[in-house]
Amino acid sequence: MHPSRYNDSGPVVQQIQVALNFAGPTRLPRLPADGTFGPLTVGRVMEFQFRNGLKVDGVVGPITNAKLPQDGPGDNQQAEPPSGRSILVNLFDRQLTAYENGNVALRISPIAGGRPGFLSSTGVFPMTSRRLRQHSSSEFPSSGGKRNMDFSLFYHGGEAIHQGDPNTPSHGCIHVAPPFAEQLFDWAGRTDIWVIVMR
Repeated sequence: MHPSRYNDSGPVVQQIQVALNFAGPTRLPRLPADGTFGPLTVGRVMEFQFRNGLKVDGVVGPITNAKLPQDGPGDNQQAEPPSGRSILVNLFDRQLTAYENGNVALRISPIAGGRPGFLSSTGVFPMTSRRLRQHSSSEFPSSGGKRNMDFSLFYHGGEAIHQGDPNTPSHGCIHVAPPFAEQLFDWAGRTDIWVIVMR
């Protein structure tokens, strides 16, 4: 089997989508079995890989495929409903979507990720408790001492989703324009959230 990845299409992708819908818990929506390996399918693959201790790359190769359910759903088997909160950072399309129990809470576009040399890390990251309404970067301060990382939601080391110009690439963080950065920050609160970053 050739690895299946973003932008692939066909019956193999459709089988993967059906298998993912019956592959245990998810914080993301159930997949339409449309045979198109789009961003949501990438996110579901990454989440499945993370939950199963596999390399989180969003690609269904032999190792990931072997972990997926192989025999399809039974006659009366229902897919487990999505539960929990997640943020899908889709740098293919420069779009961020916040989900709660599989439903869209916020969809924000455009966003910006890291520039060459400072690319945003990809993977699945449980958001940390470091959530700062007002913040400035000590590593990359702005001119004039202005705050440049308000509404920061940290998820991986120094990488955070924060207010910034969505048309200017960052040093690895995710830039979200006002007023959406504040809306996302308020939605996040102190709750348990997984951040899934793909590019």
